Amino acid sequence: MKIGICDDNEMEREQLKKFCLKAGYDDTVFFSSGEELLEYEELTSLNLLFLDIEMEGPNGIEIKNNLWRLSPFTRIAFCTTHQEMMADAFGQNVISFLNKPLSGHLVARCIKRAAFLIKDFSPISINEKTLVPCNDILYLQSEQKYTIFHMRDGETVSSRKTLKEWTKELETFDFCAVSRSALINLKHYKKTENKQVLLHGGISLPLSRRFVRPLEKAFDTYMLSLARNS
Repeated sequence: MKIGICDDNEMEREQLKKFCLKAGYDDTVFFSSGEELLEYEELTSLNLLFLDIEMEGPNGIEIKNNLWRLSPFTRIAFCTTHQEMMADAFGQNVISFLNKPLSGHLVARCIKRAAFLIKDFSPISINEKTLVPCNDILYLQSEQKYTIFHMRDGETVSSRKTLKEWTKELETFDFCAVSRSALINLKHYKKTENKQVLLHGGISLPLSRRFVRPLEKAFDTYMLSLARNS
C-alpha cells in the first residue's frame, strides 16, 4: 500500500512517517502543499492520503474535491485541529478524521482500515478497455472460452482469462467459488437457500455441494474482517 502525507508542517510529516513505519508501511511519499500533491505525476498510485485540512494555498477541503475527480480510488484521512471544518470535510473517499496531536495507535488503526477498504475499491482490469472497482462486480461465470463479469448495474463484461485464472487473481479480494463455473463477490452475498446462492439484486446461482463448506468458511472470515475494520 502506498501512503501519501500532505502537511505544510515538516515535524508533523516526520511524525506521520514514523507512525507509518511502526505500522509496517514504508512506501510513503511527502508533500508540503496542496499544489505539490496535485502536480504529483503518480497521484493515482496513492492508496491512502493523510491530509492536513488547514494549509496555505488550496486547503484540505479543496484538495479532497480535486482528488475525487483526479484520483477517486485514493482514500483520505484528514488530520486537523480545526473541528469547525469537519462538516465540509465529509466525502465519498474520506475514511477517517484524526485530531492533532496525532496518536500512533489511531494512525495504525486508520492504515489497517484503509488496507481493508482498498479491496472494495481497487480497480480490476477486466480487459484492455475495462477498469472497474472491485465492489461493482457481483459474480463471474465461465462461458466456453470466456469469463463473463456480471456487474451491479446489470451490465456484463467478457474476459479471455479463464475462471481458474480469475479465481487465483481475486483470491485476496473476497471472492469465492460456488461451483466449477461461478465465482461470487462475498460483499454481495446474502444467504444460501435450496441449494442456491442468493446475491443482492435478486440474483441466484446454483451451489455445488462440495463448495458449501468452503463458502461458509470464506464468508465467516470475511464477516470477521468486516467487524474488525468497521
